[in-house]
Amino acid sequence: MRRLLLLFTVTSLFSLPCFSDEPESFEEYKKRVKTEFQNYKDKKKTEFEEYRARLNEEFAARLSGEWKDHRTEPKKEVPSKPKPTKPIEADKTKPSAPQKVPVKNVVPPEKPIPDIPVTLPKIDSKKPTIQYPISFKFYNTPCGIRKFDTSLINIKSTDNASIAKAWKKLTENENLEPLLDDCLRLREEMQLCDWGFLQLADKVASTLYPQSHDSKTFLTAAILIQAGYDCRILVKNGRLALGYHPSHQIYGQSYTISDGKSYYIYGPLSEEEGLVSTYNGDFKKSPTPIRMVVDRYPMFASPKEENKVYSSESWKSAPPFEVAVNKSVIDFYNSYPIVDWNLYGLAPASPHVKNSLFPVMKILTEDLDEEKAVNLILSYLNFGFHYMTDEDQFGREKPFFPDENFYYPYDDCEDRAILFSLIVRNVLGLDVVYLHYPNHLAAAVRFSPGVEVKGATVDVDGVPYVVCDPTCMRSYAGYLPTQFSNESAKIYKVKI
Repeated sequence: MRRLLLLFTVTSLFSLPCFSDEPESFEEYKKRVKTEFQNYKDKKKTEFEEYRARLNEEFAARLSGEWKDHRTEPKKEVPSKPKPTKPIEADKTKPSAPQKVPVKNVVPPEKPIPDIPVTLPKIDSKKPTIQYPISFKFYNTPCGIRKFDTSLINIKSTDNASIAKAWKKLTENENLEPLLDDCLRLREEMQLCDWGFLQLADKVASTLYPQSHDSKTFLTAAILIQAGYDCRILVKNGRLALGYHPSHQIYGQSYTISDGKSYYIYGPLSEEEGLVSTYNGDFKKSPTPIRMVVDRYPMFASPKEENKVYSSESWKSAPPFEVAVNKSVIDFYNSYPIVDWNLYGLAPASPHVKNSLFPVMKILTEDLDEEKAVNLILSYLNFGFHYMTDEDQFGREKPFFPDENFYYPYDDCEDRAILFSLIVRNVLGLDVVYLHYPNHLAAAVRFSPGVEVKGATVDVDGVPYVVCDPTCMRSYAGYLPTQFSNESAKIYKVKI
């Protein structure tokens, strides 16, 4: 896989003076440096190809060795507590007195996991569109790949010897490399996170092997494994399955444990009962888990007839404004496994939100002091949306990615706290933390030095943050609802 070649700084290797009786002209010098640099690249490429060939040979031997049976672990249910069936109402007759919120513990911000160790292709938007012989749509987005010899994979048996033989055939002579390059190119063109890339690999394999579940699954696993991800080829009930190791806990899906790591079964086989068989050991040392943080907003084509436009007309403090929502992205978010709520707050807002909501909020708050600006944003979260618990709206727990607030008719406390944090950080530039109670999520804002806001605060690293609850109707910065006045909060930091 040429994409795995790292770019080395080698200029210094070729900049030594040439000691000769005859002085070297600039053209001769340039030609010599270019030749030496190309030789250096060829040497490194050969070294890597040898390394990769050794990895594939060792992996094929592992596949042909002993496979062990593992039980399917029971699904882990989403930890949820009953939420208020309607928003909390602020008691204006009892202004929030100065008080310190007791802290249960402080959860540090999520540390980013390094990207897969590949050199990704650079996308030149000015180049003319290439017509690829194989085309398909991925979340309504036209995609194309080069021709692929489908005779390379023909899974007729799922025994370990057959799987090992298939791996050897697929990976010899760089057979897989052009297809992997195309997948990585599409990953960058559509700005896919890891979950999106996993689905893309499955879509590509389904396009090439529409009639063969096992061949399709084998190719999906091969693309992900060769790209550097922590995935496994599994056998369940005589059929191949893809197992992926996520960076975070996933709820409501079955998994198996191999080499001390959880591998979730992707696709319909995840719902079947039965033992799971797999080999021991990874393709390479320290593969990258499927990172469950949506670190990029996917650039999917928009099916205009199915899109939705949100209006703020129920918020009477300002003229109504609109936010357009891409239905393709909503469909993608619906495919996302359920993870802990705090990960949803790390997702970026769409260009639609950045270009409509944020500018409106900047205009509305530009002449206000920080306290009044935060109160205006609280008012928007209070009245610009309608409240309903996830259980009542969806029949299950479903935290929102930021854009989903503008698509669905209702949101709840987690969704509002995350959106409030996003607006305050991007519009006002103030730091925000989350206050997590057993059945509620609020926030707290760190105002600039010298800005004094009365009311309830929480100390984080010795710095006071002012309590702000975007689900508490008619509340304001510093107001702490009475029912939480004696409760300890778990503090979640948002940024590093």
